[in-house]
Formats: sequence, C-alpha cells, structure tokens
Amino acid sequence: MLCKLTAMTFKRRKALCDDRGVAAVEFALVAPFFLMMVLGLIDFGRMFWVKSTMQFVVEQSARHAMVNPAITTTLLEDYADTQSANIGLTNATFIATSSSSGGINYMSIRGSYTFTFITPLITSTGVDLAALSKTPVS
Repeated sequence: MLCKLTAMTFKRRKALCDDRGVAAVEFALVAPFFLMMVLGLIDFGRMFWVKSTMQFVVEQSARHAMVNPAITTTLLEDYADTQSANIGLTNATFIATSSSSGGINYMSIRGSYTFTFITPLITSTGVDLAALSKTPVS
C-alpha cells in the first residue's frame, strides 16, 4: 500500500493517506436517497391519514342519517362537509344517495378525494381515494 512505502517523501505519503472529508463525501452521496425515502414515507402516511379521515367522516355521516331518518341527501352532504372541515380535511367531495331494497330504505354516502404527493418522483398525477358507508334508515 502507498501509505507503507518508505521511498516516498513524508508530505506525499501524508497527502495520499489523508482520509479527512471522506464522511462528508459519503454523506453527500447517500443523503439525497435517504431524504427521498423519508419524505416518501411521510407522504404515504399523509395519504393513509386522508383515507382514514374520509372513512371516519362517511361513517359518522351514515350514523347521523340513521339517527335522523328524515334527513335529505343535501343536508347529509352538508353535514359530511362540515365534519370533514372540522377534522382538517378540505377539498373532499361527499355525495349522498338514498335507495330502497326489500322494503328497507338505505342512505349511502360516498367520499372522494384526489391526493397529490409532495415528494417528487413518486407520481405526477393525483391518487383518487374513496370511502363509502351505507346504512339502513327507517
């Protein structure tokens, strides 16, 4: 190895064996990949939070329809929008529909949201998230 050679001058041997700054170079090579991975994990966590929040809102709205069977679809959609805004989820769309099957009336509420990632390189288009809850009303 060059560091063990005795024929070289002391200064030249010192310059060849100097490993100061190696950690900084390794960090500069690894840091972008590590940061992209961490930001990607945060983004996926945000996506699952939005999905869970939407499911919670449609289930709460379905329970509200069950307790108030005379509620209209418009009022139920407004209720879902209010619940969503109170939790912190904005720009979600809720659509309520009523149906009947076998003499039982049902109220369904569907939530949809287009999730966009903050982290680059994951996807340039949004991911469509949906939640649905259906409950019998009498």
